Amino acid sequence: HDYARIHSRASLSATMNEYERNREERIARNKAVLERLIASNPAHAALHAAAAKSPIKRVHKGKREPVDENDLRRSGRVRRLPAPVYTTFDIHDDLGDGFKPAKRPKMSADKSETPSRAKPKATTSSRPSAPPSANSLKALKARLWDVYSTYLGEPIPPPPGDGGLKAAVVRALSPVSNPKFSKMSGIQEWKNCVALYVNVGDKNGNTYENVFTRAGSQITWFAQPRQNEESPVIQSIVATRSMAEESVEDAWRRAEEDETAPKYEDWPLHLFCRMEGCEYVYCGRLKMVDYDPRKHPMKFNMRLVDAPLLRTSEHFLGLVDLADADEKK
Repeated sequence: HDYARIHSRASLSATMNEYERNREERIARNKAVLERLIASNPAHAALHAAAAKSPIKRVHKGKREPVDENDLRRSGRVRRLPAPVYTTFDIHDDLGDGFKPAKRPKMSADKSETPSRAKPKATTSSRPSAPPSANSLKALKARLWDVYSTYLGEPIPPPPGDGGLKAAVVRALSPVSNPKFSKMSGIQEWKNCVALYVNVGDKNGNTYENVFTRAGSQITWFAQPRQNEESPVIQSIVATRSMAEESVEDAWRRAEEDETAPKYEDWPLHLFCRMEGCEYVYCGRLKMVDYDPRKHPMKFNMRLVDAPLLRTSEHFLGLVDLADADEKK
């Protein structure tokens, strides 16, 4: 028995060493790739030069109103967001004349594309679904700004003595203490958003192929086999394509307590990624680029709206593989 315990500890130690080694090597490779992408992007330097000339105006806070203790049980001081890191992909896609995907979404013959910036038409079901229970996620509004300002590019740890990794994310998002949710599903529907949970690598820290592309600014995601274009959650994801999102600069200014920053508005699609068995890292907002309904399960390409901020996070760089070939796409 003693030998078995010692052997088990040695195997665990070897696994962790391999994980850490793979992670550190990947972070170093990714930083080198980003340096080349930033060097070839003159607008990156211009953006940061302009930001340096515009001092942040601080908000003078008055007396705080009493807050329920339950609302403060997990939230600490708002974390200041780092300066965004833009690459050539962001200049082509996110800045200047706006985001223009290379491919148009493949729609079914009987579907028409939602006009740009137009709200999607509501669909009616022949059999109305039962209302969600008061404690289910569908009935609860996720605390999105709290999670965005505290955990963007950071892992969300479970409480001491609690190994529930997905439950840790749910606790951070939930306005109540014990919400009901499925531990098995990689898709969570809240009242005000959809949260996607994605494993991007194995327990040894090896990333899966073709998950992140375009210098970490896009991700490939597959729906569940039973889902189709009529599924409400899929309709919510598709609707993000025509939405005008807040810029990362505005999010950055708000986290810096800039009084001129616009008010935060909930975004309907969010991403949480991890290596198998590790804590989930919050990867911010997602916006659909295109999808193919003919594939089963349906395949989606989505843009990480907050990629310029995420690139400053070693936790994020430890999840992605920014291959040299990706620089030329």
